Amino acid sequence: MKTPIWFSITPQLPIHIGSIKPNLNFLETKEIIPGAVVRGAIAEYFLYQNKENKIKNFINKVRFGFFRPSKFASLLSLPLPVTAMTCKKHPGFLSEGGHGIFDTLIPMIVYYELKKLGGNFVCPFLLRCEKCKARAEKEKGFYIKEKNYEKVKIYKFSQTKVAINPKTKTTEEKMLYSVTALKSKVVFCGKIFIEKEKIKVLKEAVEKVGIGSLTTRGYGRIVFEKENNLLNQIGNIKERFEKFNNKIEEVWNDLLSITLNQEKLPQKPQHKYFAITLISPAILKDEAGLPSLNLKISLNGKVYTPILKFVTSEFIGGWSTGWGLPKEITIGIQIGSVFVFKINQQKEALILKEFEELEQIGIGERKEEGYGEILICHPFHQEVMPV
Repeated sequence: MKTPIWFSITPQLPIHIGSIKPNLNFLETKEIIPGAVVRGAIAEYFLYQNKENKIKNFINKVRFGFFRPSKFASLLSLPLPVTAMTCKKHPGFLSEGGHGIFDTLIPMIVYYELKKLGGNFVCPFLLRCEKCKARAEKEKGFYIKEKNYEKVKIYKFSQTKVAINPKTKTTEEKMLYSVTALKSKVVFCGKIFIEKEKIKVLKEAVEKVGIGSLTTRGYGRIVFEKENNLLNQIGNIKERFEKFNNKIEEVWNDLLSITLNQEKLPQKPQHKYFAITLISPAILKDEAGLPSLNLKISLNGKVYTPILKFVTSEFIGGWSTGWGLPKEITIGIQIGSVFVFKINQQKEALILKEFEELEQIGIGERKEEGYGEILICHPFHQEVMPV
């Protein structure tokens, strides 16, 4: 597979990224730019020039990733996993004045495994703020890390417009609608698997056509640049895998100490664990071709199923610019969802070799549009204490 090339999208005007509309009078926007939106801009670019026959040749073997919001073009952001939580009364990172955000995945893995082995805990598994003892609740969004953790602030605005009658070209009575768009105060970073000779046309297409909806009504103008010095806070897979399991062993010792029958339980984990976290939505199907929220992966010739999963579903649709038709609406899995697997310690070296390929290929369907991007052992899972 080709090496991905990183790009940045800097809005010059507000951007509206359409989603499934529960009410046609209110047009909400997504906070992330799907790869299909960039793909659609290229199709529109060729359609304007009456070169429909070039669309298929250009996008063939090109895989468009999702573009995530960030503070700077050179700094990669990551989505918070669905297992991330924060104080209900004082939400947010410590550096931003909140009581901190922490991840619950590793404590949940250890608690689940010890309970399965017969562990008898003196108290229930209850999550509260360490500082004020208030209830903890889920935290969503994207974060960056320079010296400290920081959430990416996304600014939106709404504008009310009047619908135009296509026949009379005048305003339509009783047809007001509101558009919510992303302000041009944030930059988006993403990767595209593309040949270098196609980059010039790609840049020209998205900058001339614009991205998203309502590009003929003052939305979607951008600057599209290749990023050579992107600060990647992810690290290599082997390092993430080792830190993830070291933290599991550390939490294992802590939770083991509050069981009533610790002498009957293993003093350390008997397996190695890894988590697959979605950094873009995914579309999974079962053997019958029906939408599924379960993930099965094949590593070293063996099929693995998750021992734990934390998933949220969503509807995924879209519009095919080339065909001029809506895409099929299906049930997918939201960004940040997590699947946990365990392996025998003897097979660790063999499976580590396949992790990199799995991250590059992704999971599920419509991967060429950016769906199914994953991160193995997301670095934020190690933050079991508020940061």
